Amino acid sequence: MLDHELLELVSSLVCILRDGDVIFLNQAGAKLLGLVDQNDALGAAFVEFVESDYRFLVEAGWELLAEEDFLPLKLLRRDSTLFEAEIRVRPVPGPDPLFLVEARDISKFVRSAAALREREERLQGVLSSVAEGIITVDERGIIESANPAVDRMFGHAKGKLVGQHISTLMGAEMREQHNDMFARYLAGASKLMGRSVESIGYRADGSSFPMEISVSELRYGKGRLFTGVLRDISERKESEDRIKRLAHHDTLTGLPNRNLLNDRISHALARVRRHGGRMALLYVDLDKFKPINDTLGHEAGDAVLREVALRLNHCIRSSDTVSRVGGDEFVVVVEEIGRPGEAAMVARKIIDTLATPIYYHEHACQVGASIGIAVFPDDGNTMDEVCKAADVAMYRVKHSGRNGFCFYSGTVPTEEIDFADEPAAAQLN
Repeated sequence: MLDHELLELVSSLVCILRDGDVIFLNQAGAKLLGLVDQNDALGAAFVEFVESDYRFLVEAGWELLAEEDFLPLKLLRRDSTLFEAEIRVRPVPGPDPLFLVEARDISKFVRSAAALREREERLQGVLSSVAEGIITVDERGIIESANPAVDRMFGHAKGKLVGQHISTLMGAEMREQHNDMFARYLAGASKLMGRSVESIGYRADGSSFPMEISVSELRYGKGRLFTGVLRDISERKESEDRIKRLAHHDTLTGLPNRNLLNDRISHALARVRRHGGRMALLYVDLDKFKPINDTLGHEAGDAVLREVALRLNHCIRSSDTVSRVGGDEFVVVVEEIGRPGEAAMVARKIIDTLATPIYYHEHACQVGASIGIAVFPDDGNTMDEVCKAADVAMYRVKHSGRNGFCFYSGTVPTEEIDFADEPAAAQLN
């Protein structure tokens, strides 16, 4: 027979059963069951302290329960309140068929586990709902976890990225760079954490997109784990490109505006100063454009300007620039000319291409062009001087019959201009 005094030293519930009835219950057990005295349980069937949904376990037989290590179930206190318990049943050696039952209250552990599961579920819910991709990577660059946003962003099936190298998302060419970057960081030679950097992401289908990456470090024991937050910044880049284009291009024609023109002229002048040669600037003012606006309306005028822009672009080389600087005013920059006659040839092309009417809703719109030409460094040493010289030359054409061109100063020898026909207007001194 067990020494009851020793069983009283146990802090958890201990009772001895004969035929399922309690013949001993220690004081800790009486307190756990809400009994005034441990003798209150003597003679009672232990099943009375088991919540009804779990009684089938006891009814299956104590011999079967004794084969298990620990069983979770709910016990019933005297005041009918329930608590989570874990019991262990063992047969008592001896001639009588006795069983020793141990039980402990695990309500706190169950609540903690439930709270932990709830936090994990909540965290997983957050990770699943956020738009940013969240990924964890070990020191070798191997992906340990990736939230659904990463799978969606890169077009991979759920769970497929785990175990793969991070270069899967950034292209194979990034593997060496990634390894070098992390090696330098682990050696203390690089400040990688806490900064957002831009990179290129590669989807499963081979397409790419711009992305932003911010990385943080998590230490566990002697190891390190890196968490990366990935953002697809395609829309932001597109917006930046649109804003940049609006700042440097004419909204109607798509041609460079005055800001971009000034920048290109400055670079062209710098190249000429560095390498020698000449650069020409053509100031183009349309003739007979105002009557189109007045008679057919501004929509017709806009259509004509768009077509003029297309035709002017066909008159120049890819290295040259056509810009719209006013309502019906355009500037053409012709870079690296060997002789002034090359600028005259561009002017003649412009006049010839505008000779063909532009149709708007079956209306034939006829425009011409008065073109002033200035050459750097012949007609000025700065951008302002060259622009003013071309403007002055353009007004000379306006006052001399229009639809022609002239240079600001000097006369270009006729043999330098290889025209098949006579010029549309004579060159003026």
